[in-house]
Amino acid sequence: MACWICGERADTREHRTKASDLRSLFGIPTQAKPLYFHTAGRKNVKLPTLKAPELKFTAPICNRCNSARTQPHDFAWQRLSETLRAREPPIAAGTSVRTNRIFPYNTARAMLNVHLYFVKVFGCLILEGKIPIDIAPFSEAILQERPHPNVYLAFGPTPAPRAERMAGGSDVHTAMLKDKCAFATWFYEVGNLSVNVMYAIEGEKRDGLLKAWRNYSPASAYS
Repeated sequence: MACWICGERADTREHRTKASDLRSLFGIPTQAKPLYFHTAGRKNVKLPTLKAPELKFTAPICNRCNSARTQPHDFAWQRLSETLRAREPPIAAGTSVRTNRIFPYNTARAMLNVHLYFVKVFGCLILEGKIPIDIAPFSEAILQERPHPNVYLAFGPTPAPRAERMAGGSDVHTAMLKDKCAFATWFYEVGNLSVNVMYAIEGEKRDGLLKAWRNYSPASAYS
């Protein structure tokens, strides 16, 4: 199969939840202390390793794109994720976060990398779920190191406190306009941090978009 980003031979797959997020939240799983994986159709599947196929998308991706090409994106998200989850007081609705304190050198570039990490994950979701969104702009954004103009991110606390540590992603919910997707939204959650990832065609007006961040400017404060 061909890599959906660059078209080369695909020989690897992307994690549904970043491996660094899983390690940070759960440590290294073992046979004695496995992770428990849940979907709508399967409950309590024991996973003794972070390399388990259940933790990865089925979308094809090559090793170069999944490592060297997008490694800066992965590292930027790892740093932002760890910082926001450790924040005191914890991040709350309406909180303003100055990302130039997290990335003091070239803040705009670092936040572009965060944006592109979610472009990669979103692209895998689109292919796996056969969502009617054109995948070409997603691959072009990664290859050309530029923002995807229709992808928005909103960072905040998980919707409700949970007794158990959890990480994962929601289903993608879409709104259609004739035969194409006009709006899509889903959540990436790790511990106490939630990221609402949205796609909207030009002209779409949704409440969530008004407070979301779109990587167009080098501003150093996001909420």
